[in-house]
Amino acid sequence: MATPCFFAGPPPHRALPSRALAPAPGQSRAPSRAPCHAPVVAASAAVAVATAGRGRRRGVTRRVGMIVYIPTEVDGDSCSPPWKNDVIDGISEEVLEGLEAQGGLADAVINMGQRKVRGCSKGAKQVATLGPASCEEEMLERLFLCGVDTFRLNFSHGDHEEKTELIRKIRALEAKYRHPIAILADMQGPKQRCGKFADPDGVELKKGQKFRFDLKPDLGDETRVQLPHPEILNALKPQSKLLLDDGNIQMEILQQGYLEANKSMAMQTSNQDPPDGNPFVDCKVTVAGRLKANKGVNTPDVILPMSPITEKDKEDIEFACKAQVDWIAMSFVQTADDMGELRRRVNGHGFNEIKLLAKIEKPSAVDDLENILEESDGVMVARGDLGVEMPAEEVPFVQKRIIRAANEQGKPVIVATQMLESMIKNPTPTRAECSDIANAILDGCDCVMLSGESAVGEYPTKAVTIQRRVIEATQANQVSMPPVPETLKLKDDGKDDGTDEVLKAAASLAKACKACTIVVFTATGRTAQLLAQKRPGMPILAVCKCLEVARRVSLLHGVYGTSDRGAQDLATRVEKEGSYKVRFSEAVDIACRLAREKGLAKEETRSWWSHGCPCSRVDG
Repeated sequence: MATPCFFAGPPPHRALPSRALAPAPGQSRAPSRAPCHAPVVAASAAVAVATAGRGRRRGVTRRVGMIVYIPTEVDGDSCSPPWKNDVIDGISEEVLEGLEAQGGLADAVINMGQRKVRGCSKGAKQVATLGPASCEEEMLERLFLCGVDTFRLNFSHGDHEEKTELIRKIRALEAKYRHPIAILADMQGPKQRCGKFADPDGVELKKGQKFRFDLKPDLGDETRVQLPHPEILNALKPQSKLLLDDGNIQMEILQQGYLEANKSMAMQTSNQDPPDGNPFVDCKVTVAGRLKANKGVNTPDVILPMSPITEKDKEDIEFACKAQVDWIAMSFVQTADDMGELRRRVNGHGFNEIKLLAKIEKPSAVDDLENILEESDGVMVARGDLGVEMPAEEVPFVQKRIIRAANEQGKPVIVATQMLESMIKNPTPTRAECSDIANAILDGCDCVMLSGESAVGEYPTKAVTIQRRVIEATQANQVSMPPVPETLKLKDDGKDDGTDEVLKAAASLAKACKACTIVVFTATGRTAQLLAQKRPGMPILAVCKCLEVARRVSLLHGVYGTSDRGAQDLATRVEKEGSYKVRFSEAVDIACRLAREKGLAKEETRSWWSHGCPCSRVDG
């Protein structure tokens, strides 16, 4: 019994050229009531639903549905050649046995004939940070098989040579399994730190005591230390707050001043501009503790007049662009202007297609969230620094607000930091950590991320597996999800092509007929992104014109990208010959084949064009 594919194409009322309707020699014309003979009007944006059919015709299970039209997307970026090998490598028994020996860690392994492949059934995706504990090829493969969809490269550590080798290993792993893997390059950003002390153990600060930060390079003592960031000293005003050592030490600014002829001169008013010279700030310790050299400094209630893109970041961004990473994340974003600056720099290197992610970790970024989302392709709830710069009890509600705002704009959102912190040292998580992951998914996030757990932890594969199992359990229990926005707040580009309404109908139809997957042909990933935000409840297979696009959609909820010669050839023909020259059934056959390869449909799945549908007499 064959499992049919249900497609969305041009509507019955749409006038088709006579050549599209003409039967082949010796064949009769297809019945006009069944417009399934239509060629692909928009192969780059057609939607298919692979489903168990109902009703019978000539002993074959099938379903005939309505045909709708989705306008063609704009051309995608220049494409890399698809993988050289035409056959997907199955999971080797050696690797699989190694994972099984650790307690069955591998993601849902599906037997495809003589091959075992990784499943593609998760909704929320997994991002894992690479580091000393996860940089070897064997460990990369294990992490991938345990569920990792995107690998994060932290540019706060390591050099470009190390990153080049990691990228090579990831791309080799991707080609081995013919499974697109996204690479996220995370920039360090302007991390401010205090200077050094004469005592290597630092100084013990007591509550209520006064302490000074200045630009003098002298080693610090119990009364002062260098803060080598004049932009901070100039921006701080009385009653502003300073947080040091991840918020373990807190201070309040008493006065701002400057040194003139080795004399301390106080600012007369808070609005006075500091003169050229050596600025300083005098503070009062409000939360005591031991301050050591090079500890981080946060300014939660001040917008610093500086770019988040440091000189190091500029070099790292250029490297990341030339290395063709898929996403670039910017740290310590303050306003939408910061993301605009990042986009201009990336575009200036000639890589307009790379997606940009804003890390929300400052109160000023939360205040400008809507504008930041418009300037970004996605956001990350970076709860580590966010929890330092605002009261910890507010972070859960800010997380919900960020996720909701991202959902409304149809942008992917990652929840990060301390998701399984205890597993850096322990083989099992706390129950609270599991609840944290589940709640982030129930909030509506697209991805959950591991940092130190996979980068330097002692149990990286177990951490990935636990995270995946929580994702699967959350899906299986079908706990009420937050309502999906009826209308997405899409950026107004002057076009109203009706795509959002068509995808809403497709998602509703897929649920009604209990589809096992939805297949989307997409040139840029936009259609898959919009459909993902509908949360249809089943995997979305994005058949992409370009391998680059297939990688970038790996961050989207429930979306699994793929690209091969057949899909690229079809898209090229649509562009060169015109959509009416390409038969609709060709796209259906490609969709069914790729769905089978990904384990999203059964081996016997075929399009019902091949099993007696009247349209097959036209499409052949």
